[in-house]
Amino acid sequence: MVDCGYDISDYKGVDPVYGNMLDFEQLIREMKSRKLHLVTDLVINHSSDKHIWFEKSVNKIDPYTDYYIWVDPKGYDENGIPIPPSNWYSVFSVGKSDSAWQWNEKRRQFYLHHFTVGQPDLNLRNNAVKEEVKEIMKFWLEKGVAGFRVDAPMFFMEDKLLRDNPLPDPGVGLRALITCKYTFNHPDTFTFIKELNVFLKEYDRNSGKKIETPLIGETLGSVPMVMKYFGTRRFPAFHLPLNFLLRFMGTYLNARELNDFLHTWLDQLPKNKPSSWTLGDHDAGRIAHRFSTEYNYIMLALVTMLPGTCLVYYGVELNMDQNKLVQMKDEYGRFLHRTPMHWDDSRNAGFSTGEKTWLPVNPNYWNINVQHQQTHENSSLNYFKDLMDLRKTNAIKYGDLKFHIMSDWVLAFTRTYKKTSYIVILNLGTDTLPIDWLDEINYIPRNLTVVASSSNSAYKKG
Repeated sequence: MVDCGYDISDYKGVDPVYGNMLDFEQLIREMKSRKLHLVTDLVINHSSDKHIWFEKSVNKIDPYTDYYIWVDPKGYDENGIPIPPSNWYSVFSVGKSDSAWQWNEKRRQFYLHHFTVGQPDLNLRNNAVKEEVKEIMKFWLEKGVAGFRVDAPMFFMEDKLLRDNPLPDPGVGLRALITCKYTFNHPDTFTFIKELNVFLKEYDRNSGKKIETPLIGETLGSVPMVMKYFGTRRFPAFHLPLNFLLRFMGTYLNARELNDFLHTWLDQLPKNKPSSWTLGDHDAGRIAHRFSTEYNYIMLALVTMLPGTCLVYYGVELNMDQNKLVQMKDEYGRFLHRTPMHWDDSRNAGFSTGEKTWLPVNPNYWNINVQHQQTHENSSLNYFKDLMDLRKTNAIKYGDLKFHIMSDWVLAFTRTYKKTSYIVILNLGTDTLPIDWLDEINYIPRNLTVVASSSNSAYKKG
């Protein structure tokens, strides 16, 4: 439980904190009976320092000697303290200057850790490690997992020469890491991802699967860099690199600004490649907290009606906020938006029958919950269900996309397939504004039917 379980000590087991393998197998069965599929995290940039591989690597027991990235010190200071081989810094050195190198007294070498000291980086150039990764993937596929979300691929490979990064300020943490020349999105990373892609294709072929096992990448960096993670036909990579553009949107945007913001992604998207859209996740604050509950409706319409895959962090469909009163268990502030899902107004919001939950339930669960919103026609949940129904239509699945700036604060876009069109109108401002879409969108008829509307819209469904 260093970094909330991203320190894995057994890649083929279930931590007793969460249950056991029988529980997992039941989960898979229950999901399949509901036509749901489980995509699991694949955390292979690093393991736990409690993993048997690391313990054997410390002791130079083959074949584990080079399973991790071990390097001699650059030298020793006047006090005899070993000097790290480069100026590389860890992701969690926010406001600090923590080295990504940790000295191991027993082995008398440094090991690399892009995250916490308890998460040593695996040597993904080592063929034996690559085979271990493929065995891990095969194990979970045979358990019934439908695909993988690959964690932190940006850190898979580093400069072999251990050259210093030209960091302007080594104390600013992740923001500086994104510009790290020798440790972030290294070119060799794509060769390894290609291997994973080819392995899955071969597995699917041998298993007789009709649908490819999806390989989804947690990709960060500049937009042109993220686009490289799509790969090509000859050099495949991720089926779906995640688009975190909206997750990092840091301020309210007017119609022109939002239009330009979206086009920074859409204009660079490779032809015939699927996009993805996400508002937030376990590492980013919820929209209702970052902006407002009203803005949550706008952004839900945006990510669900744009072409591509929509990823919705649990509770966003309810307009859940962050728990401002949470008793902190994470020094990086991520637990504020990891609090339990609100199912009803009973104890622990119906999330657990225990005396209390590990993270406290947000006090507003009594009226922001699934049960309450199911019975209110104008609720956020029912609005979200209307949007989900629209995603089943050919116009939203396959339709052409056109944007229109209707006024300073109103952005609209259409999705058109054959003779069917939908228009999505987003008022990004605070005022009620009259608009006539025929002035701008003359290919849409005057008489339209409202198929989804937010709680404060003047137009109601129907």
